[in-house]
Amino acid sequence: MGDTNTQIPGGGSYELLRQRLNQQGEALLTKAAALNEARLAEFGRDEQKLVGRVRARTENNCVARDLVRVGDRLLFGYNVFIGLKKETQVEDVFSLYRLVDGSEGQELEPVGVDGTFLAEARFVADFRELHAYYKQARLVQLRVHNGKLLAAFQIGQQIGDIRVFRWALAPDGSVSYIDNRGERDIALPPSHDFEWTPTTREDHINGKHPHINILDSIFVETVGGDLTVKIENNTETGLGIYSESVDDKNQSLADADVAYARLGSLILLRIKPYREDTTRYLVYNSRTRKVARID
Repeated sequence: MGDTNTQIPGGGSYELLRQRLNQQGEALLTKAAALNEARLAEFGRDEQKLVGRVRARTENNCVARDLVRVGDRLLFGYNVFIGLKKETQVEDVFSLYRLVDGSEGQELEPVGVDGTFLAEARFVADFRELHAYYKQARLVQLRVHNGKLLAAFQIGQQIGDIRVFRWALAPDGSVSYIDNRGERDIALPPSHDFEWTPTTREDHINGKHPHINILDSIFVETVGGDLTVKIENNTETGLGIYSESVDDKNQSLADADVAYARLGSLILLRIKPYREDTTRYLVYNSRTRKVARID
């Protein structure tokens, strides 16, 4: 990280800190550039560059949504304004193309959907049913993932209101329709590698100063005007090792939403006091017996 002990003249503590961070940032950038040059010298330079442009032509004006490769073809998905048409057809949302060499470079050659995976009877029936029940359904994503082709349609106002068609992609290049229940396949991975455990009334310990038992290690409450974390199971006192105020001083022990997770010597707490919009996140270190707020 460079010499962080270089003396910097003048200025207050903030200016001193800022200049030191700038120095370390420049040193880190120099080392990263040197490392990248060594990598390029070892493995060679393979720069990404644009090799060409192609135009996808559709029967109607459309708003492009996604493009994925399926075998030797490209699946193009889009949304169009249907207008007075009574029924949305597969061709109103999907087109297939093949990339070919033309007189002026590469071109997209249209491929008819007849005889392809887009013409499978079960898929066509599910597609028509989707647009019959959800008039405002629109394509939002195409994705190839874990040997499946996924096509997600927004069917409601909420971001989770989706219907996902899925096809199986075989090693020989064949594509076969599975069903329209692929929501779990297209779901985003969890934001944490652990699960929160909500507390229940069985964790409540009553007394003069009631609290919630968390893994027999710490005890939490949001009554009496503050959020308190204790390390002793003592309901005779409201004192603890950590405390901060809450908005509603009249809330009961059951009014707050409390969940926890253990990660080694740490216990994470997710607490939303009664009638508050902000969720508070705390971490308890069993080795130091200290609590810190981390949101």
